[in-house]
Amino acid sequence: MDNKLNLLIFSPTDTTAKTVRAIAHGINENFSEYNITLPDNRNSEIIFNENDVVIIGVPVYAGRVPALLSDYFTKIKGNHTLAIFVVVYGNRDYDDALLELKNIFEERGFMGIAAGAFIGEHSYTNKVGTGRPDQADLELARNFGIKIREKLTQLKDHPGTETAALAVKGNYPYKERTSMPPTKPETSDQCISCGICAENCPTGAIDMKDYSEVDAAKCIRCCSCVKKCPVDAKAYNHELVQKITQNLIEKFSMVRHEPELFI
Repeated sequence: MDNKLNLLIFSPTDTTAKTVRAIAHGINENFSEYNITLPDNRNSEIIFNENDVVIIGVPVYAGRVPALLSDYFTKIKGNHTLAIFVVVYGNRDYDDALLELKNIFEERGFMGIAAGAFIGEHSYTNKVGTGRPDQADLELARNFGIKIREKLTQLKDHPGTETAALAVKGNYPYKERTSMPPTKPETSDQCISCGICAENCPTGAIDMKDYSEVDAAKCIRCCSCVKKCPVDAKAYNHELVQKITQNLIEKFSMVRHEPELFI
């Protein structure tokens, strides 16, 4: 494959990253990765050209692309750049997120050639989408990458070929964003002050000196700190989050949704 493969990933709990990398391995073992999960990695403009192929992966937050990425995505520019759009959701639904991601980037100079909605363990609870992406998911993702590689080869062998507009599921206007009061995780006495939570917070909401101090206004409830704490010292005990979590467990813990692919 002559095109340079690039990954653009936002993945606080690593499920999106695992999925996107599996797709990438099916396309080409050599790729460049732009991980924009941490705040410091969302400062610079990134420009891709017609020789690039970019896999863009984000998690689904309440059926939408994470709101905090809206401003940053204006710094990403393409120039007839081929793109694969990937969203990862917590076994409930991806609603309009895939269509939204596609539209954002196609308006910025990218041309979609494939897209997929995959499943990851829900950020609120390990009882929904438990252990996903699992081996079956990752194998499917890799095979999806192989099909994309075949499509790229066809485009190369037939230059000037017009590709049909990529169609994905979703509605416009998009689903209205869920409005919630500022909430934050609580820290128990089990905390060993390792700093992993603060180092991995995608919004810098956790104080770098006192890890129990969390700015609720910055917190996006991605649960990176909860999932990555080695001693389970972080938890969301807010009544509304607990209610949502219980509803998810009741409705989706016994259901296995499968990835949906578009190519």
